[in-house]
Amino acid sequence: MSVKVKDLFDLKLFESARLVAGKNGLENEIKRINFSDCPVLDDVVDMELVMAGDFYVNSLYIAKDDKEEMRKIFDLYINSSSAGVCIIDEFLDDIPDDIKRFCDEKSFPVIFIDTMVPYAEIVITITEMILLEQADTISEMRIDRLLDGDINSQEVAAIATRINGSFKKFYNCLYINVESIQADRFNYLRKELNSNYDFEALKYRNNILMILNFNKQVMLKTHIDYVENLVKKYTEDYIIGVSNSFTSKDEFNHCVKQSLSSYELSFVTEDRVVHYKDLNVYKVLYPMRNSRHLAEFYREIFMPLKEYDEYYNSDIVNTVEVYLENNGEYKKTAQMLHQHENTVRYRILKAKKLLNLENDHLKFIEQVSLALKMDKIMNMDKKSILSS
Repeated sequence: MSVKVKDLFDLKLFESARLVAGKNGLENEIKRINFSDCPVLDDVVDMELVMAGDFYVNSLYIAKDDKEEMRKIFDLYINSSSAGVCIIDEFLDDIPDDIKRFCDEKSFPVIFIDTMVPYAEIVITITEMILLEQADTISEMRIDRLLDGDINSQEVAAIATRINGSFKKFYNCLYINVESIQADRFNYLRKELNSNYDFEALKYRNNILMILNFNKQVMLKTHIDYVENLVKKYTEDYIIGVSNSFTSKDEFNHCVKQSLSSYELSFVTEDRVVHYKDLNVYKVLYPMRNSRHLAEFYREIFMPLKEYDEYYNSDIVNTVEVYLENNGEYKKTAQMLHQHENTVRYRILKAKKLLNLENDHLKFIEQVSLALKMDKIMNMDKKSILSS
């Protein structure tokens, strides 16, 4: 994880900024802020006053009437592998075409920003982003370690204490998906969440992993409602995965995994807030989704129905699914599918015959129900966060 030049354009501070050259360098990583509003010294690199990844803030005042000096400045930036430059447009509102071409060739971003934006705001904002990303990188590495299957309870407890300094009698994890909001709004939301002493909001996989700490179970719903209402202030496009409540620090990894699973399986309930306890058999199947035994079961039960549909252009799979949703009632199924009841009966019987289960109704219901759930898991739209 790192702060890149392109990330600056997500900030309100840079909403009126203009990129005039070097668009292919927007992925350049910013490692620190630097200044160069003075003549370029020949030994500036030897003096270690510049380093790779520097992002410069400059007005180009000293070079506004001296093209040769301006070229020396840009030579310094590019030869020292700088990330880019932000030019205050007080004295210049553009750079010469030949320098633009040079910056384009070297993929060196040149940004102009309004003179009314204070230097200090630019420096503080970008520096905060860099420091926050560094802290986030460390916490993300710790969370990744928690999700590793090869971790003992003592290490789990140690990492949990580092991540969450406010453990109380109970704790829950929430994974909050808000990928649609801009970087500055994301940071504001996170700051608001962290303003509550009972909460710890961490950046994880470009979203928020949150720990709720409380002494009474009755407080959980209040906390979740508060978090959801706060998220709604920033976006209507969100999903919150909620774990069960835990008491022991050495189970913190399970708490995190449950919140991530709840988010990933949100299609089950189609709710904005998804509780792990409501996921039923999905929470059992999901961790085993890549096992050989489940894959064999899926092929044996689901694939004959799917292949029959594809070959005969029929609707067996959908009919069976609706049939199960209606607790095996033919009449309701027929109404929902706008089909004659006998058509539904024929399709269900055909499905049983394809699976050699025409004489075992309960086994048919059991196995097809599991197979349909597995099909949903295997065809999830969201990219899995948890390793298989």
